[in-house]
Amino acid sequence: MKNLVIAVSAAVMTLASVGAHANTDFDKLDMNGDGYISIEEAKADEDLLAQFNELDADQDGQLSQAEFDNYED
Repeated sequence: MKNLVIAVSAAVMTLASVGAHANTDFDKLDMNGDGYISIEEAKADEDLLAQFNELDADQDGQLSQAEFDNYED
């Protein structure tokens, strides 16, 4: 039982770390702090730029945090 608790705790901490990393990347790319990543801001990340149109689900020319969460670099 103790090993299970340790394993679950480690998994939760890993997932939290991944989520925090994604938010940090989003914040770095959102250079003007408006809560979205524009195509101009996405140019700072070549891989993101390549996926931009696919990630922009509502095709509004910018990525929200939710759309960015689907980004796989």
